Amino acid sequence: MFQPPDESLHWQPGFPVDARRTLAALRRGHHDPTHRVTPDRALWRTALTSTGPVTYRIRQQRLDDLSIDAWGPGARELVDAIPTELGAGDHPELFRPDHPFLQRALRRMPGLRVPCTGRLFEALVPAIIEQRVVGLDAQAAFTRLVRAYGTEPPGPAPQGMRVPPTPKAWSSVPSWG
Repeated sequence: MFQPPDESLHWQPGFPVDARRTLAALRRGHHDPTHRVTPDRALWRTALTSTGPVTYRIRQQRLDDLSIDAWGPGARELVDAIPTELGAGDHPELFRPDHPFLQRALRRMPGLRVPCTGRLFEALVPAIIEQRVVGLDAQAAFTRLVRAYGTEPPGPAPQGMRVPPTPKAWSSVPSWG
């Protein structure tokens, strides 16, 4: 069933931005319930913003043309912040690497940016789990915990997606989790 987004943004940055590649850095393994790429190549993510949960979809035809749709109480906050999340503050014209490895990487992946979500807790929890548990086990633990303690995403999210738990919900997770 079609559900119109609560907020939308059509963003045409003045430089290449590859949203799927950039936000892949936030993905915690292939089964991360907060991150999906659908067969139509749309990127779906969930997040917990200061104004509430949000589901967002990024569709991209070119590296300089992105459409972002968001659902949920955090939709406006997400849409306002997504350009920053995807590198709007970057100055790629100033990045002129001398090392051949970096030169090749820049040619191969011109739209790669370092994501900047501003959502500290979202980054902190998986980092702590990854410090306490090794490799694939950390990804599996994160997936199990988000599925068990996260919430249903707002809007038409792909099946199986979850919004990460709130800090209060994380505090209720027993240490044997």
